[in-house]
Formats: sequence, C-alpha cells, structure tokens
Amino acid sequence: MGQEIIDMHIHFGAPENESNGCYWSAKFTETPAYYAMLALTKSLCKKVDFNRVQKQLLGVINGSRLTNKAVLLAMDQVYDEKGAVHREWTHLHTPNRFLIELAQSNPKVLVGASIHPYRRDWQEELDYCLENRAVLCKWIPSSQLIKPDSKLCVPLYKKLAQHHLPLLCHAGPEYAIPTSDDSYNKYNNPVYLRQALDLGVTVILAHCALPYFWLLDEEYKDDFEEFRRLFQEAEQHQWQLYADVSALATPTRIPYVDIILNEIPSDRLLYGSDYPIPISEFSYNKSKNLIFWLRFITRMIRIKNPLDKNYHLINEMGFADTVFENPQKLFARIQY
Repeated sequence: MGQEIIDMHIHFGAPENESNGCYWSAKFTETPAYYAMLALTKSLCKKVDFNRVQKQLLGVINGSRLTNKAVLLAMDQVYDEKGAVHREWTHLHTPNRFLIELAQSNPKVLVGASIHPYRRDWQEELDYCLENRAVLCKWIPSSQLIKPDSKLCVPLYKKLAQHHLPLLCHAGPEYAIPTSDDSYNKYNNPVYLRQALDLGVTVILAHCALPYFWLLDEEYKDDFEEFRRLFQEAEQHQWQLYADVSALATPTRIPYVDIILNEIPSDRLLYGSDYPIPISEFSYNKSKNLIFWLRFITRMIRIKNPLDKNYHLINEMGFADTVFENPQKLFARIQY
C-alpha cells in the first residue's frame, strides 16, 4: 500500500490539569472506560496522573510499526442553546489547543478538533483549528448535549461543508462518556444527521452505528438500521457519507461484520481503532478453519502494541486495502 496508514479514531482523556485545560468529572470515573484506561496506564493501584496518561498514549502511537499517523480526538465542553458553557454538565474535556500543541511536537499526531455548535465563538474556534491543520470535527451528541438536527447547527454545517472538514459523529450506544441528560441518548441515532448531509457536510458515522452488546442493545437496533438506510440512499442524494470501523475488534460486534462487508462500499469505510477502548483478539475472523483461527489468535496475543494488533484484526476480517488508505485520501480534500 502506497498511502500512509492513519488511525483516525483515538481518544485522549486525562484528569484535571491547569496547564492544558483537560479534566473529567466524578461521574466519568465510574465508567468501564475509565477503569480500562487505568489498566492500560498501569494506574489501578495508584493515583492516575496526567503525565502517565500522555506518556502511555504517545508511547503506543510512536511505537506502532503499522500506523503512520494517529488522529487524537478533542472533546469540547457542553454548551446550552443560548451559548453558555456548563462545566457541571461536562464529563470529559480535552481542549483543541492542547491537542494542537501536542501535534506540533509530534509528527505522528493529527488533530481531531471538537467544536460545540452552540458556543457563541464557534466560528473563531473553527478558524483556529483550520489554521492549525485539524483533520476533522468530533461530536458525541449524547455526551455533549447536541441536537444534530437543530437549526443552531446550520451555520457550522455550512462552514464544515465549505472547507470539506469531516464531521466525525458518534452513532449508536455510548458507554464511555456519560451524559447529563438521558433524553439526549436518542440523538446518537444517525437519522438526526440528515440535515448535515443535505447541506453537503462530509459525515463520518463512528463505529458504523453498531450496537455494542448485540441483543442486550435492542433499544439501539434502529440506530444501525438507520445507518444502513442512509448508505442505501447516499448515492441517490449525492451525500458525502462515510463510516469508520473503530471498536469493531470486539466479540460483541461479530454478528454485524458480514453486513458491513457486504453492504457498505469499501471506499466509504475509514480505518480506526477507538483506542484506548480495549481491543480483543477474539473478534470476527473471515477464516472458517478452526486451527487457522487459533493460530491467528495466538499470534495476536503476542503482539504488544494495540494499534498494530487492531490493524491485523481489521485486516483479517476481510476489509479491502483501501479502507486503511481512505483516511489520508479524505483528509487530502480539506481546504485550509
């Protein structure tokens, strides 16, 4: 493959740090994602520390042999519909400026900005992120209390479309970053992104809008069905619609992989991991040979770098090489 391999979905979260503005809430420290992060940073028996989190994450990125670059995702604070910020409603904040500074000192890091559409200074913030070569804008509607079908989003949508800056929007159930209002969980359904698509925004549906716990996520079944409907309609409407395969390397999503392989065009799928969400060797494998599968799992267990492991797992699922090349191609269209 001649293109660079870019993992376009990696999270950065850290405890409060006055020098860079990162913080998380007490509610976040009750989530499985928080404990997974503690395990990955070897902090289960000690106080988690910003420097340890950063060192671990950058060590994984810099140590990957198969990932040339990684998009670290910011997470904007929660704003109300009048444009006022609410720290008390925000459960994870990773500022754009912090990630921009990090990317300036590390050539393997790309910036995935996060700009809340309700903030009064959204245009200035977006201009700043564009000036500093951000490659996408990231939202989690349920966690950030965003209604993607709101008229308040239209000005930002128009600017994103003008610059071809992709909107990476979480779709499906969200268990990593809590919400302060359960009524917003419904806005993770990709049906609410039709307005953005009609306005010409390049939309990336994170995780292919998949349920995480299969039958236990019955209430999110329509999120995935809407995902399928959107792709069925995409060519007719000339939508700039994409999806990423992040967090696909888990046993609970095995039943959906064949649907994605068969229904979603490979030129519309983007490679990502969702690290530091755990990556499992026991995920979908296209091989029906039990001995081959067991040998493959044994080989995967021996791979220490989680990004390299994720690459092999996604590749072994049967996705075309272009899936790994697509992030670079998509980012090359951005007009700074």
